[in-house]
Amino acid sequence: MMALLSSGRATLVRWSKLVPGLFRHDPLFRYATIAVVLALILMAVSMGQDVSGRRPLPGTTDAGAIAPGPSGEASAPVPNVDAADPPVPASLGQSPAQQDKQDPAIAPSRSLDGLDLAPAPRDNFGTVPQGGKPQ
Repeated sequence: MMALLSSGRATLVRWSKLVPGLFRHDPLFRYATIAVVLALILMAVSMGQDVSGRRPLPGTTDAGAIAPGPSGEASAPVPNVDAADPPVPASLGQSPAQQDKQDPAIAPSRSLDGLDLAPAPRDNFGTVPQGGKPQ
């Protein structure tokens, strides 16, 4: 067991001595190392936020957070006015019977039974043009 640990330690020491040369001469190793360091920094910051409790960063606003007002007291969040408005119907002055007549025959809520479906007209998309002039 001791021989395995000493062998593993010797391998790690040997690899750690290669890092400066690889970082200088191998761009793939350099960029991979930078990416790993950035990922570790972001992971540490994320873990720190989880431990301290999720709060918006200073200078930013969060939709559900209660931000302090000008007097320093916490104020209620401002509701999103755009999200509260219902969508406007497309045809306000028409009865539902008239709207049904204008609805398309193929819609997500309608059945395809009884519809006459024909294949699409032939086009020349993706083919080599015939003749000297393009169509």
